[in-house]
Amino acid sequence: FSSFIKMNAISKDVFTFQFENLQLATGRNETWLCQIRSVNGGEADLQVFKNEGSEHADEICLRENEAAIQGADQYEITWYLSWSSGERCALQIIKFVEEHPNGKLNIFVSRLYYCKEPYNLASKTPEEQTKIKQKIKLCREGLGNLKQHERIGLKVMTLTDFQDCFDRFVNGSGFRPWRELEANSKLYAEMLKEIIKEKEASTEKEEASTEKDKEASTEKDKQAVRLDFFLKTIFFR
Repeated sequence: FSSFIKMNAISKDVFTFQFENLQLATGRNETWLCQIRSVNGGEADLQVFKNEGSEHADEICLRENEAAIQGADQYEITWYLSWSSGERCALQIIKFVEEHPNGKLNIFVSRLYYCKEPYNLASKTPEEQTKIKQKIKLCREGLGNLKQHERIGLKVMTLTDFQDCFDRFVNGSGFRPWRELEANSKLYAEMLKEIIKEKEASTEKEEASTEKDKEASTEKDKQAVRLDFFLKTIFFR
């Protein structure tokens, strides 16, 4: 496994820098994950994860949770994420929840990862632009899949959520909202709504296509039956 950090609290400076919901989050190349886990209605367990290698904080946390909820009658997990999950982690999150159906995962995100074209996209080579656009497409699809899952709650963090996360996980007191916190929260929330609409439209299109294929297949079967009947009628005359 890659190296990683797991702790129970973080400093005020780290929280402010890593969780600030900037539209242009320069230098925030790490994902920080604050988790509240309750098993069988027991006392909540608080942990903080941070990726440092190729393994993401989401993946590390899921692996840790496998043992913690094994055999549990019920569980509830809440995540506060500095960055939303990418396409790879989204698949693993859904897999985890489906393999452990006796619980729920609530996800609050500060910023959306790779969900819009970067301001400097035009300065990239055509090959780089294609890769970036494909990654954006996959990340948006991943978020849409998370949002549609019945046992996964996905939400952009509001002022209240930042305050709750700070109160539970930060060493120190006195949360001070940064400038543009609420405005950026609304912008990210609107972006997530747009992603959900895209996913719903895609799902409807797929369902309509599937239904059309079924109808075409049924008609083809009917034609085959009619032809078979016709050939048998001629043969036995």
